[in-house]
Amino acid sequence: MTSFDDELSRRNFVKLLGASMALAGLDGCSRMPGEKILPYVHQPRELTPGIATHYATAMMLDGFATGLVVESHEGRPTKIEGNPDHPASLGAAGIFEQASLLQLYDSNRASAVRSAHAPTGWEAFSEAFSPRALRNHVGGHGAGLALLLEATSSSVIADMIATLKGLYPEAGIHYYSPLARTEASIPQYDIRAANVILAIESDFLAAGPMQLRMSREFSDRRREPSADMNRLYAIESAVTVTGSSADHRFRCRPSMIQPVLAELYSLLGDASVPAQRAAERSYGGITSSALRVIAADLSRHKGQCLVIAGERQPPSVHALVAAINEQLGNTGRTVWRIRSPLLGAGDGSFSIEALAGRLRDGAVDTLICIGGNPSYNTPGPLQFDGAFRKVRNTAYVGLYENETGQNAKWLVPAAHYLETWGDGRAYDGTLSVVQPLVQPLNGGKSAVEILAAVCGVEKSPLALLRESLGRTGLVGETAWTDAVRRGFVVGAAAPRIQGPTIVVPTAAAPEKTDHIDVTFAADSRTHDGSFANNGWLQELPDPVTKLTWDNAAHLSPATAARLLVGSGDTVLVRTPASSIRLPVLIVAGHADDSVTVHFGYGRRGAERLAAGVGTDVFPMWPATGAFVSSASVDRAVDAGQHTFAITQSHWKMDGREQAKSETLRSYNARQATFKPDDHPPPSLFKGEPPPAAVKQWAMTIDLGLCTGCSACVVACQSENNIPVVGKEDVEKSREMQWLRIDRYQDGTEENPEFIAQPMLCQQCERAPCEYVCPVGATDHSPDGLNEMVYNRCVGTRFCSNNCPYKVRRFNWFDYNAEISETEKMAKNPDVTVRERGVMEKCTFCVQRIREKEISAEVAGTPFLGSSVVTACQQACPTRAITFGSLTEPESEVMRQREGPRAYNVLDELGTRPRVRYLSRIRNANPALDTEQ
Repeated sequence: MTSFDDELSRRNFVKLLGASMALAGLDGCSRMPGEKILPYVHQPRELTPGIATHYATAMMLDGFATGLVVESHEGRPTKIEGNPDHPASLGAAGIFEQASLLQLYDSNRASAVRSAHAPTGWEAFSEAFSPRALRNHVGGHGAGLALLLEATSSSVIADMIATLKGLYPEAGIHYYSPLARTEASIPQYDIRAANVILAIESDFLAAGPMQLRMSREFSDRRREPSADMNRLYAIESAVTVTGSSADHRFRCRPSMIQPVLAELYSLLGDASVPAQRAAERSYGGITSSALRVIAADLSRHKGQCLVIAGERQPPSVHALVAAINEQLGNTGRTVWRIRSPLLGAGDGSFSIEALAGRLRDGAVDTLICIGGNPSYNTPGPLQFDGAFRKVRNTAYVGLYENETGQNAKWLVPAAHYLETWGDGRAYDGTLSVVQPLVQPLNGGKSAVEILAAVCGVEKSPLALLRESLGRTGLVGETAWTDAVRRGFVVGAAAPRIQGPTIVVPTAAAPEKTDHIDVTFAADSRTHDGSFANNGWLQELPDPVTKLTWDNAAHLSPATAARLLVGSGDTVLVRTPASSIRLPVLIVAGHADDSVTVHFGYGRRGAERLAAGVGTDVFPMWPATGAFVSSASVDRAVDAGQHTFAITQSHWKMDGREQAKSETLRSYNARQATFKPDDHPPPSLFKGEPPPAAVKQWAMTIDLGLCTGCSACVVACQSENNIPVVGKEDVEKSREMQWLRIDRYQDGTEENPEFIAQPMLCQQCERAPCEYVCPVGATDHSPDGLNEMVYNRCVGTRFCSNNCPYKVRRFNWFDYNAEISETEKMAKNPDVTVRERGVMEKCTFCVQRIREKEISAEVAGTPFLGSSVVTACQQACPTRAITFGSLTEPESEVMRQREGPRAYNVLDELGTRPRVRYLSRIRNANPALDTEQ
């Protein structure tokens, strides 16, 4: 007979057994990691049912870590935010980090170990790839063994690789992520110290491993319009978020970038040249005159300026940029270098090209591929997929049964980063800890577990991680708890190093040719295809084109006219590698004689959402991995018209564009005579004055800081349980996002000026929607919120028709009924999940307001409006959104609302919105006002 001690009574055992059965019914989704399971016998002190807990962790992308804080409800992750203390995020969260939550619960994830397309188990895999079994095929020194891993900066993986090389000294180790940086040293930037910035084909405000930090540092110098504002120039071929945010943007054909930089380098080398009217050259969208003005501006700020080249520019461009920064005295001040933390960086023997060569030579008997998707995302000329199929024994470890997984002899489900322990380095070298929040939902295995099995090491990932971090000398026993709590090791950034010797290439302007430059670019939503099965991201409008569920060949209006094509027509793009067909999308501001194509589409794996979406452009990517190539583009006469799901014109406010922009000079002149307007426009609607003792919520959005990156849109979708509707319904204007980014442009099609404006429910004090609802479903709360009572709504849609801002969304179908049980686990339990037939819209995250209100009441402390942070505000990398109460005169939201830049959208209607915008201020160079 079993005995029970006092610590675990018979009664408590029955309780635990019942709870375990309930959890088993949910596929274990609500369980904490194995290392934290036992405290559930006695409820952890930090856990209160209904009260969220937060854990620090980090997400790896292209080998670099971004620090995060994950909200968890009873062991179920429900929201991802940035870690305020982590140097790579500073509290912000990008779209990939936030949408990775949906990836955790994706029902399309690989769910079982299989061998030769037959289900098996982890034990069978461990036995088949154990040292004893492998040596029979790969030899005693492992000459026939090869491992391919995603780009990584993990210390524990590095230690496991060292262990494996000890067992198999001749084994080949390779790393590959198509968009990862592979050079031995990488540049670091101090955006805060730069008064003038020149971005060369660089989207540093919206892409790259440090874009959240760089966005914050850039915006901090523009928060208050003054003489201290920085100035941004951008030279680029395709329109980017950074180019749209620039004070001066110049389009330039990709093959002209090096000649442009060569002339700039020459101008900076001779102080007298900028003042001269030397020989005039035109590089498509930028002239020698404009370059002289830019050179003069940079020269005036030597040591306090910065030139940034895009990560994927060729070495010759990076060499010229390094030489220019050296000329300007920026090296060591606004730019310096560190040794890349990526394993194998700078060593070609670790490359995918080296592995492809070994596969073609038949030198590999066993290939273990951990993560990534090389059968899909390698350059077409490498013919990796065909060579992979010919290997006798292949294993793939991945989240999905994608193209590589389908071709592998063995498939092992991979653990999501929220399901396993690990580590990695941020772009600045900061050591970051990856902490799990749940046990693997599908029995997934991490890269560390796979390597441990291959090496015959019987230790848990946590034990191996602690040993590895201990060997770094940075994380001893006493520092371990602090590192896990913070999510990173304080002061662990990489030291500065001496950069490589700069060899300045010479470049003359190329002769006119009849070819077109093709640029291969990461997609803003699917990246390299890793997020192609993520509905939040597929339905997220591209920040520039507002395209969803698709990719296209981007052409300038002039080039499209020359080719006799329009948007929706199909073109045949030929490169030396291959040719593909793509639908055309005409983009104002795009460089002439060039085409931009994006990775991440045309998927052929088992992912349901990704299948059949867009076109795969990897087959025509050059074998060298160069991101610019020559091409010919011709109209495909036998193709029909392609239909795009573009949201740009779905919610137009009758052409009444309300995104305001002005130059710093005009703002200073206007500010001198500014007087606050105490007389709001008259309104046809009457309303009761708000109660004086109740908080009155309001928001301001600074258009001078907003880049249009869309982090706020995904944050709102995650926080408020907003469903995905699919391409067909997006085409019918039925997308459900409560927050959209309107994008306006002024000027010519060749050189437009862009401005982004987030548009959400304006929470009008005189709300037109409230007066037309026949059932009183839309109502006004005492604290100034325009509320929706879902169980009253009968779906007349009168409120939407009467909303001048077009921010209300009607739930045409029961979209939530179509998602899987695991995907339902991503829902925020604090927010109602709406059903079919109701109207919904932004609520200023009322659930967060009430939570802070109740917490203050329970604690007996004053309830401050500044304690409430909305989801969009929290995610914003530039802190463009401010939220607070109008009853607090000293609050930041009040200060901004009363300033000279504040205005209401469609103010003439008298709706008196609680959302106010701050006009965008461009720090334009007066010498360039007429240059473009």
